[in-house]
Amino acid sequence: MLKTLYNKDKTRLQLVKSIPGNNNNYLFLPGGPGVDSDSLMGLVNELNIAGNYWLIDLILNGTNDEHFSEHEEIYLKWPQFLVNAIKDFENPILIGHSFGGYLPLFIPELDNLLKGFIMIGSTPTLKSKLFQSTAEKHNLPPLSKEQNKFIETPNLQNLKALYEKETFYFFSKDYQKQGLEDIVKKLIYCLKTEHWWYSGGYKTFSEITWIPQNTPTLVLGGTDDHITPFQIFREDKRFERPNIKLCEIENCGHFPWLEQPKAIEQSIEQFIKNLL
Repeated sequence: MLKTLYNKDKTRLQLVKSIPGNNNNYLFLPGGPGVDSDSLMGLVNELNIAGNYWLIDLILNGTNDEHFSEHEEIYLKWPQFLVNAIKDFENPILIGHSFGGYLPLFIPELDNLLKGFIMIGSTPTLKSKLFQSTAEKHNLPPLSKEQNKFIETPNLQNLKALYEKETFYFFSKDYQKQGLEDIVKKLIYCLKTEHWWYSGGYKTFSEITWIPQNTPTLVLGGTDDHITPFQIFREDKRFERPNIKLCEIENCGHFPWLEQPKAIEQSIEQFIKNLL
């Protein structure tokens, strides 16, 4: 860790890597919601383009956790907190994984702030029929039992059981066992945020309000990501824009840098080079 900062919103900003050559700031925003940005260190380690690499944890994500009597009000402020964090950087390029790619789609102001935007293993909607049809097509086990158990008894054991069941959705079949060990068992959570989301917090972020109009945008996904199927983006005509590129990587899932690191590295680095 090169530097750790907290801004006025208690957003944690960790400078974890710096490569001389330009003044780009790559801002890595994790998924969940509630997962710690430590989950993205494997991706950071794969990239070797010049610039500063920052892990971003909005309050109530991962270990950036505090007690709030009305923590639900904090979630409503996340979009503004993200804007405030981005404004502190020169040449910001936002790289969001899963919910970290979905949350920005509620912030039209980002079109005037970002130099570039990369979404990985994300979705433009939570309502697509493709979630269910993909699970049925690939004969994946239902998650309802684990989800309900965690909602009723929100402890770490039940949350881990849910994420471990989601392993079937996260990775290609050949990588499921390794993926469980490589990342799923190592994930760090903010328990209250995960419980809020599964208990209905997802309704707070149900209809996106921003399709990047001018911001160069790269949408990356894996052919074996069955938790956020890439086909949802392909069928969403709103993302058929000259500033948005869809890129589906073969033989990888929700954490594509683990299964296809070279393909992910090349896609991201080429996108960034085109911004220079």
